[in-house]
Amino acid sequence: MKKLVPVFAFIAVVLFVAPQARTQEMSVNFFYDNLSGGSWFEVGDYGYCWQPDVAANSSTWRPYADGYWAYTEEGWTWVSYEDFGWATYHYGRWVKLADYGWVWKPGYEWGPAWVSWRTGGNYIGWAPLPPETESVYESRPLTGHIDAEFDIGPACYNFVDVRYIGEPVLRSRLVPYQQNVTYVTQTVNVTNITYKNKTVYSYGPDINVLNQYSSRPIQRLKLERPANVDVSVAAKSGGLTKVQGNALVVAAPARINKSAGAAPPPSAKAKVAQAKVEKGWSVAGDANAQSQLKEKLKSEDLNKVPPPTLGAASSSGAATSAFEKGKGKNKNKAAGMQSAGPADAATSPAANMASPERRKKKGKNTAQVQPGEMTSPAAGAETEMSPSVTPDSGKPGKRGKNRRGEQSGGTPLPTGSARSPEATTAPE
Repeated sequence: MKKLVPVFAFIAVVLFVAPQARTQEMSVNFFYDNLSGGSWFEVGDYGYCWQPDVAANSSTWRPYADGYWAYTEEGWTWVSYEDFGWATYHYGRWVKLADYGWVWKPGYEWGPAWVSWRTGGNYIGWAPLPPETESVYESRPLTGHIDAEFDIGPACYNFVDVRYIGEPVLRSRLVPYQQNVTYVTQTVNVTNITYKNKTVYSYGPDINVLNQYSSRPIQRLKLERPANVDVSVAAKSGGLTKVQGNALVVAAPARINKSAGAAPPPSAKAKVAQAKVEKGWSVAGDANAQSQLKEKLKSEDLNKVPPPTLGAASSSGAATSAFEKGKGKNKNKAAGMQSAGPADAATSPAANMASPERRKKKGKNTAQVQPGEMTSPAAGAETEMSPSVTPDSGKPGKRGKNRRGEQSGGTPLPTGSARSPEATTAPE
């Protein structure tokens, strides 16, 4: 028995140390090793940034467009249909470079989504946060006049009619970005990203209010993190982030360890020494018009969110105002449309989710949305955030020819990315 004591002690040490060692291995190399379908650039003060091929090949491509919004106990969570979505929408930030397009700067903390929210009236919009916000969220919440503070211009936003916010394919619902100035001036910023107990919470518009106007209920998902998962294996199998039934299963690490000096990627496509950043203000007009809009955003009253003019159906069938219901609940929050807290993140019953028709592709059952059908992901059906089978080709990583042969606006479909079913991008 005495001879077995050292053996048991050794096993205990291994079991304790192994998970720690695995965590320590998660450096920025994790992105270098597991991101494919794109190129790395060395970009001025931003350092090494990554650009998906679809962004390089199509000027109409935009971050946080090919997917849908779900709500978890950590707030508004972006569910992507793109193969790289597990990284680019949950770590790091985006910046748009003149002559190059959108590029992604790696970050170190997993978050449900890194966006700025605007809502009010009949429209709601979100914009990717710039790299300048990377070092701020840990010291204070990202709220209020974030547009003016971090120079987020109107063209950076994706706006949709509030009735469509619960749909599972949002790309076809985005309004042309050239119209964004109108919607920016009609909405108020309701961003609320907080950091508590080493966890990022991404709040913003009140889900309960939005559900009263959305034509489909916004999907609620329970966030699940498997214990002692081998992230390298999960990365190779495409299982770093996936929706399974009413759960969002995240195998990607909660945080990436910051190294003393960031190592360069194995190869960089180009070096952009003097990066010219497009902030998205040009759609506002000349310099004077841009300045006026910035001043307006600085002074906007965050407690006065214009209510939708659409009627919200109550349980009795009568049209009521969701803002009347929200009065008096929080004097410091904008009339029912401000940020929701953890208490709002309960998982909705599976019965509330419409199930898309399932069809077989080369022997695999894959949830698909049929042309013209807008439905929430199936409850009980497993779908990855980056589907391995695209609707037209039935082969991993490939897309068949679009029936119409082109996108909205006559732009040929970009290649090199997993696409959402029958989705189109608002023309730029």
